[in-house]
Amino acid sequence: MISILILAVIGFCISLYTYLLEQKIKVQPNYKPACDLSDRVSCTKPMKSRYAAIFYFSNAIIGAAYYLMIIVVALLNMHSLLLFATVCGCLFSALMAYLLYFKIKSLCLLCTALYIINILLLLLAIRYR
Repeated sequence: MISILILAVIGFCISLYTYLLEQKIKVQPNYKPACDLSDRVSCTKPMKSRYAAIFYFSNAIIGAAYYLMIIVVALLNMHSLLLFATVCGCLFSALMAYLLYFKIKSLCLLCTALYIINILLLLLAIRYR
C-alpha cells in the first residue's frame, strides 16, 4: 500500500505545481516554464486551451483533489473503492490524453506524468484487490 501512497503524493504535488503554473501564466501570459521545450512539447499550450477546465474547475485542482482522495482511501484500506477510483482516474486520463495529443496537438510533460501515475495506481489497486 505504501507504493500507492507514494504515487498519490507525487500526483498531488505535480497537480499542485501545475495549478501554480496555470496561475502564474494567467498573471504573466508570456511566462515560459521549464516544461515548455518547443511548440509541440509544451505545458502552457494545454493550460491556455479551452480544455484546461473540463468541469468548471481547473483540471489541476480536480487532479489534486483526486490524489488526496486516493491517499485517504488507501489509508483506510478501502480496496474496492480504491479500485473503482483508479479505474475512473484512468478513464479520465484517457479522455484527457486524447484531447491533449489529438485536439491540442501537444505533449505536456506534467500531464503525461500524471497519466502514467494513474495507470500505475490502477495496476497497484488491481494487485491489492
